[in-house]
Amino acid sequence: MTGSHASQSSRWAVLAVLALAVWGSSAQAQQTPPIQLAPQKLAPPTATAPKIVAPPVATADQATAPEKTNNPAGTGGVQVGNLQNIDPDSTGILSEAQGGFGAEMWLGTDRAIVEKLLPQLPISSSSAVMRELMRRLLLSIARVPEGKSSGLSLIATRIKLLVAMGDLVAVNTLLNATPGRATNAELARIGTEIRFLSNDNARACAQAGGQIRNQDVDFWQKAFFFCQALAGEHDKAALGISVMRETGNQDEIFFSLIESLASGTSPTLTTLADPTPLHLAMARVAKAKLPNDVISSNRPGILRTIAISPNAPVELRLEAAERAEAAGAIPVDFLRQLYSSVSFSGEELANPLSRAETEGGPMTRALLYHSSLTQTVPTAQAEVMAKALSSGRDEGRYASVVRVFLPVLKSIPPSAELLWFAPEAVRGLLLVGDTLAAEAWFALIRASALFNKEASQAIVQLMPVVRLMGSSEAAEWNTTQLSTWWESVKDRKDAVADASLLYSLFDALGEPVPSESWDKLISGKDQKMVSVPNPSLWFRLIEATEAARKGAPETKTAMASETSSDATSDRTMAPPPKIQSRVAETILLSLLALGENGPTGASPFLLRQVILSIRAAGFDKEARAMAVEAALAAGL
Repeated sequence: MTGSHASQSSRWAVLAVLALAVWGSSAQAQQTPPIQLAPQKLAPPTATAPKIVAPPVATADQATAPEKTNNPAGTGGVQVGNLQNIDPDSTGILSEAQGGFGAEMWLGTDRAIVEKLLPQLPISSSSAVMRELMRRLLLSIARVPEGKSSGLSLIATRIKLLVAMGDLVAVNTLLNATPGRATNAELARIGTEIRFLSNDNARACAQAGGQIRNQDVDFWQKAFFFCQALAGEHDKAALGISVMRETGNQDEIFFSLIESLASGTSPTLTTLADPTPLHLAMARVAKAKLPNDVISSNRPGILRTIAISPNAPVELRLEAAERAEAAGAIPVDFLRQLYSSVSFSGEELANPLSRAETEGGPMTRALLYHSSLTQTVPTAQAEVMAKALSSGRDEGRYASVVRVFLPVLKSIPPSAELLWFAPEAVRGLLLVGDTLAAEAWFALIRASALFNKEASQAIVQLMPVVRLMGSSEAAEWNTTQLSTWWESVKDRKDAVADASLLYSLFDALGEPVPSESWDKLISGKDQKMVSVPNPSLWFRLIEATEAARKGAPETKTAMASETSSDATSDRTMAPPPKIQSRVAETILLSLLALGENGPTGASPFLLRQVILSIRAAGFDKEARAMAVEAALAAGL
């Protein structure tokens, strides 16, 4: 049924009155105190940037806390000053000392560019380096970019991106630090949606009840009707639903779920390809089996919710959990627990390697994980883990598999019988930063190389990636020895592609590759189609990189510093330190250039430029970590 704008408005007016009456009489128990404004005080800066870790799954109780009360009388409350001049868009929770990009990170970048490009961040990438850079970019305390605004709220955009990334702890912390959030409708909606994602319906309904008083918005109406159904007030919810249908709303998923809650029967969902947080919360309460296409969502925040949903089939939960863990949206312990919860037959547990030969996917990796825990012989454990790592590499989840199986890997003692497994163990342990355990395996290879040709070859093939990782084991190795490496791998199927990638990575990290090594790859026949970013984005990345490089602080040797000190006794005459321009823009453009596929899916040409750009912006450690990700994913 359709009607004029005036008739629709009158229907909503009636509905609003009914909602207010219902709220006043039956929802007071869920209502939270009014939220008042006070700034979030940051912890003192630490000496080093904290390690970025995945948020825990259970975050429902860590949601947006009430803002502190202004108490000028000094009766034990927190006193606050005038906040009228604080721009919410400058809000952050990471200072430069805490891992942020610095207060001047947008220096030299026009706001219009930021508003256009920031919402396009590839938040679904499985690259741990990219995720860390995105998280720090979004959480940094920084002045807003100069230039005219189109009206886009940067703080709301940043928080939405963090929600999509599944980093709900960071979302809550940033919301708490944002001035004026109590009166910001967009931020209020985000706060309610993360409650639904966390299965915290009680607090979500309290927030929805507060917003329904003032807003005639579709989202709040639906949330309120769901909350009425949760309270058993199905007749009252039905009245509002009928008005909503008459106004032309066509969200059939919502209507089907709300009707099933009223009837007490589980609905049949044939499709849910783009679920909202409200849809997932309603489906969980209605015990509706999630359809297969729900996994088509590539947002880590949605995948995280599917992974913890008991109403999803185990295959979907495993797939969602693997992808969410790879994107950092759930901790690795949760994925281990989910693997352990899957039941397998005795026959399957007796032959895990046979299944892994013909099948891949999350269920097979869960089977291999089960088997690795039950095996008592180190050789058998190593065989199972090697197969799991191979599966993960083939399916683009190598780093995730390493993290999941890390306790098993660390429990396997290096021995002569496991020499074949040693290179894989070294790669995995160095990837997670366990250099001590890696050195034990490397010592095994070195000792065996004195009398074992295969061990000697393993060292030759392993040394370049060990050098990329910055391990002391490769302190005496340099790129002049790449010709020896090439001779040991040139007969491989993808030898030229592997060498092109490896040489590009070394060159980008400031370790030039001899021209004769490049010459050996020239054939004129190997033409490949590669994905490249938009030319305008590419040229802007080059431009921003040069701007960042020119403003980078000069690196001086000890001798140069002493000479400068002797020549200039008056410190006031020293030039002011340089401030880099376009730092955040360089990182933003680099992330966009890589896209969702990340460094493991980028061509050597593109990856080389991105690593050069990240280094120019002052992120050498992250550039090296990105190179390692790409090398290990390629099987180097």
